[in-house]
Amino acid sequence: MVCGGAQATSVNLVSNGGFEQTSSGADKMTYLSTTLTGWTLAVLDQNNTQWGFAGTYSFVMTSPTATVIAPIGGDFSMVAGTGSPDGGNLFAATSQSGVEGLQQLSQTINGLTAGNEYTLSFYEGLGQRTGYTGATSGFWDVTFGSGIYTSPTVNNPSGGFTGWTQRSTTFTASSASQLLMFVFTGSPLTGFPVGVLDGIWLGEGSLPPPPAPVPEIDPASFGSALALVVGALGILERRARKLLVAAVA
Repeated sequence: MVCGGAQATSVNLVSNGGFEQTSSGADKMTYLSTTLTGWTLAVLDQNNTQWGFAGTYSFVMTSPTATVIAPIGGDFSMVAGTGSPDGGNLFAATSQSGVEGLQQLSQTINGLTAGNEYTLSFYEGLGQRTGYTGATSGFWDVTFGSGIYTSPTVNNPSGGFTGWTQRSTTFTASSASQLLMFVFTGSPLTGFPVGVLDGIWLGEGSLPPPPAPVPEIDPASFGSALALVVGALGILERRARKLLVAAVA
């Protein structure tokens, strides 16, 4: 993600905040099939008796509806969803407390100045795993050093997707290095909620500008412009023929 803003010091201190760098590509299950460069994944709570650490259901995906061949549990994808405003890969986490587990996605941020204020922003959304029904809800807990931010709880209808929302908050650093950590919590267990995350940015100064929208092409306008171009080419061709005839004569 390209960062900018009113102040030139607004650089992203997060490594691989868009999840583009992996050990073996996207659309794979983390831990067993791929790892995210710069990030660490740990488990807070799960059913270790059946699956152990491998039961942690989180993925690096090219889109919420991309199909992932999971080594445990079969194919995985979301019922609905769209690519994030940040573009590229995204991180998807399930939250089945005591079953697939609550997961800690974390990274140590270096180069901080104690006492300085830092702005954090990220895109998040809520979907549901294919094959499951029922309304779900969810939120993200974010910690940075001793600071804590909990995103607003969002509600998702059965088989739906909340869309992407950019969250932002500020933290005051207490040391030169601090742990940044994300934990998704969703409910109910039977609904299989899926939290998606992308575009994580942390820095001093203003927020990075949102990605520029891709301009839409109006078919009618495009057709009119094309007709003008064709007409102009026809005029040039006729003039060229007249010049050629005059030169030969």
